Amino acid sequence: MATATNEIDDIRRQMAQIRSDLHKDVQEVVAGAEAVTDWRRYVRMYPWAAVGVAIAVGYLVVPKRRRSVPRDVARQADVAAVREVIEQAQEPEPQAKQRRKSIISAGLGMLTPLVWRAAQNYAMGYLEQWIAQQQQHYMAAAGPPPSPSPTSGRPGGAPPGASPSPGGPGRPGGPFGL
Repeated sequence: MATATNEIDDIRRQMAQIRSDLHKDVQEVVAGAEAVTDWRRYVRMYPWAAVGVAIAVGYLVVPKRRRSVPRDVARQADVAAVREVIEQAQEPEPQAKQRRKSIISAGLGMLTPLVWRAAQNYAMGYLEQWIAQQQQHYMAAAGPPPSPSPTSGRPGGAPPGASPSPGGPGRPGGPFGL
């Protein structure tokens, strides 16, 4: 009967340890997600790229200035433009040139989504690889999971005085040097 209660207590301690480890893992994932979405970090890491992005956004956001043109000049320009359009409409444009433009446009129209999808796939693969590396790094820092030892009365076969946490007395720092 005494061994059954010891086994139950050992299982309870192991479950508490697993819950504690899961809580720490979730906190680390949240901290990592916050770091990835922090735009200030990217500005600090890549200042020149941030300046370039700011210039591009400013160029796209700020409207262009409108020049004021005297009415007489505007009317003359409008008349000249209308005459030019009428002359072009009277002369038929070669059909081969139009076909070539439409074929190129169609090709680019089909190629653009493929390029976009390839870029997305590359980015997702890179992100998945980075996450896998982070997990491997964490697992290497945490060490192997404790295994029960029949000779030891403690969960995980830990010697007396040893701490079950990754950064305990036997380990410097724990995962990520924390």
